[in-house]
Amino acid sequence: MAGWSGKSRGNALGYWFFIFFLKNFGLGFTYGFLHFVVLYFFLFSWSSSKWIYRYYRNGLGYGVFKSIIGIYKSYYVFGQVIIDKVAMTSAIKDRFNLQHNGAEHIRNMVENKTGGILISGHMGNWEVASHLMRGYGGVVNVVMYDEEHQKIKQHIDDTTGGRKFNVIPIKDDISHVFLISKALLNKELVCIHGDRYREGMRTLKSDFLGQEAQFPYGPYAIASKFDVPKTFVYGFKTGTYDYTFYATQPIEGKLDPELLLTKYVDEMGKMVRKYPNQWFNFYDFWKA
Repeated sequence: MAGWSGKSRGNALGYWFFIFFLKNFGLGFTYGFLHFVVLYFFLFSWSSSKWIYRYYRNGLGYGVFKSIIGIYKSYYVFGQVIIDKVAMTSAIKDRFNLQHNGAEHIRNMVENKTGGILISGHMGNWEVASHLMRGYGGVVNVVMYDEEHQKIKQHIDDTTGGRKFNVIPIKDDISHVFLISKALLNKELVCIHGDRYREGMRTLKSDFLGQEAQFPYGPYAIASKFDVPKTFVYGFKTGTYDYTFYATQPIEGKLDPELLLTKYVDEMGKMVRKYPNQWFNFYDFWKA
């Protein structure tokens, strides 16, 4: 059964098309063109669609027809989020409206110079958090796999002027642990994704949407060792040009990785039920 390969869906050519349409025809036209791309994936990408179907059918308890429609909606919203990520780093970023829910927790980390660990996941558009926190003067570091979209990130940087956060790459060695430690000692913010792992990595198990799933051990082990505030953050698309940013009440002090995972999974379950079409794990997430 398929697992996550360490890379997200998409390629540089696809990003180039979206960037071209954004620059020349605007956001509305680009959203319209997206339907043709989504239709292709909906009809011909069963290797990922079957896992989205399982998520809706078994995880959320949807009926057959609603689950099939959910596949199309999931692809479409995912495409919109990709387009929005590009738009947010370009001249049309001011078109988006951002609502805050718990943003004061992040502001306090910056103003009180505590630093903090922000645990997110592949849901919605987590990059809205980096744009929000720029207004607080905080330095944001995002931990991600070195393979994940290297060429695409470079293409976006060349086209739009770059991302507004630092990247801490996860490589085969443990260099990222030292970079995370350095960032936290500098009272900076570190964002880690807590929902994906690669084959061969150490994992933790937890019940998610009624089924046992595996989660990466690393993010929770790292977060448990640092005595800094920890919060779960998400950014969900709530309208054509609207997003809502969520940050949960910070967890203070050190705690076991298993307990931190339990809290994360509980919060993630609430979020995916509220925004069911914005959970973007297109592989066998419940692989045991």
